[in-house]
Amino acid sequence: MNTKLKWHKRILLEIIWGASFVLSYTPRFFKYYVLKPFIASILILSRYRRKVIVENLSKSFPEKSTKEINRIIRRYYLFLAEVVVDTFNLVGANEKRKDYVADWCNSKEMNEKLGGQDWIAMGAHYGCWEYMLLWSRQLEGSKLMGVYHPMSSEIFEIFYQRLRNVSDKLLQVPMKQTILHFLRNRKNGYGTVIGLVADQSPNLRPDSHWFKFLNQNTIFHDGGEALALKFHLPVYFAYSKRLAPGRYTIRFDEIYDGKEEVAPHVITQRYIDKLESMIKECPELWLWSHRRWAHTPERQAKRFGKSTLAG
Repeated sequence: MNTKLKWHKRILLEIIWGASFVLSYTPRFFKYYVLKPFIASILILSRYRRKVIVENLSKSFPEKSTKEINRIIRRYYLFLAEVVVDTFNLVGANEKRKDYVADWCNSKEMNEKLGGQDWIAMGAHYGCWEYMLLWSRQLEGSKLMGVYHPMSSEIFEIFYQRLRNVSDKLLQVPMKQTILHFLRNRKNGYGTVIGLVADQSPNLRPDSHWFKFLNQNTIFHDGGEALALKFHLPVYFAYSKRLAPGRYTIRFDEIYDGKEEVAPHVITQRYIDKLESMIKECPELWLWSHRRWAHTPERQAKRFGKSTLAG
């Protein structure tokens, strides 16, 4: 894809990639105890999206004092810097370098239960979410379809496509092509694990369903639930726990078996319950600088003449 870039953008891409590759091979001490604090200090001094972060945290945890909120913010900036460093690590990812690879605590059980079958893995912007792609290396008889939202920057779109090319069992698929790609590859001799980062803010629709999430009315993407019900696919929540800088343990918890008769929005609600519980365990590991609550029932009513919020 590099040929699509103008020459100056191509040069910039290679500089960024080369610098990231070199950094991925620097000692762990330098990455997490020199580079990480340096990046965090820049974020703190520049007050990176601080207004958004404060508003999101204050509304999500109204019971917490200003002192507690500020403590989470400081830890969040450190976490955000760590994610940058973790991204460098993925640039140099290969089978021989496992020092940063997550511990997949129920990998064997998942392969025995679902190897070769189609199922859905619902993750979130929690911890180093890019590490989830490394799960593709653990698969037996299946491939991971990593669904992503294309970036506006041509340079970083290509950078992240390279970055995410961690395994021949990984298929990178733009969000709008999810269903088409899934249908085309259902009979290719392998199972498909549809990997969704499902906590992003979707477009507001007249029929958008409102959930109570972190003390606020929130809408969620419903594509995962729609796929699960239409094709009878099991759904698992990707639970992540940080063990040390750049190191996580990840397990998959079932939230739908693909057979149970459930009412609309139940699968999404189960995902939300799992996600909220995980966030409350370690709040600073979620992406608070994202404008997650840009949509409101009031905005829905103003735009479409009505709101679907009950009551």
